[in-house]
Amino acid sequence: MQEREILNNRSSGERPIILTTDFGLTDSYVGVMKGVILGINPRAAIVDLTHQIQPQNILQASFTLATSYRFFPNESIHAVVVDPGVGTTRQAILLITPHGRFLAPDNGVLSGVLGDYVDVAPSKPGSVSVPDGLTAISLTNPTYWLEPVSQTFHGRDVFAPVAAHLSTGVSDTDLGDPIGDIVWLPAPQPVREGNTISGEIIVVDHFGNLVSNIPASMISGDKTSGKIAMVEIGGQNILGLSRTFHDAAQPEAPSGSNKLVALMGSNGYLEVAYPDGSAAALLDAGVGEPVRVRIDS
Repeated sequence: MQEREILNNRSSGERPIILTTDFGLTDSYVGVMKGVILGINPRAAIVDLTHQIQPQNILQASFTLATSYRFFPNESIHAVVVDPGVGTTRQAILLITPHGRFLAPDNGVLSGVLGDYVDVAPSKPGSVSVPDGLTAISLTNPTYWLEPVSQTFHGRDVFAPVAAHLSTGVSDTDLGDPIGDIVWLPAPQPVREGNTISGEIIVVDHFGNLVSNIPASMISGDKTSGKIAMVEIGGQNILGLSRTFHDAAQPEAPSGSNKLVALMGSNGYLEVAYPDGSAAALLDAGVGEPVRVRIDS
């Protein structure tokens, strides 16, 4: 709590910078971005949200941001570099929200954040108008970039320096021109039919837990309210929802289930886990794996 209070009390010249990329940690890309930031603002507070987004997985990055950004101070600057279209005609943008600033390629990676503000989320890819209360800017002012700009590393030459300048108090309006639309990339949505909810896995975390797109709000009941959920995935049935990864009150696992558990994860979505092991490896399952939940009255 003390660290959070310190961050919340920072001046406009000390806004924390939050990095999210698909660069991994083997190469020097992340380190170089941090070097650029510190060269402009030696006092910058830099936080690594993650650099383990699957390569070019825009939807995973969008989900990760959507479930994470509100845990940071409202003046945070999020630099998001999952950018398969780097060097093409796609725009580099700044999205200003009440809960942070987001620097990213305009490729749909900010859809998860936008989803918190749009009245009706479009079901097809395309573009959406910038919602009321938000502002979007196309980064067109090269004054705040590194020169020369590489055609393949805008994380270093555009997003890192712009984030650093923002952290020192440079005005948003100095960075480029306002825009009215942003690219929208919808995530797969779960469907409820009667007592059955059909969804799919959208993230596999470091532990091999399979995180679905089924939010807690769609599960109308569980053991505690007299309703039992049967979770079906990869040919396995999981009886009931656990509270934890090692829930002593969990019913005996059905034959062939290998003691898999289903629970509501910390991000508020249903996930499937294998205690002390990897559910992804056990089921040979990954992103896109179908999941069904049956709720019995």
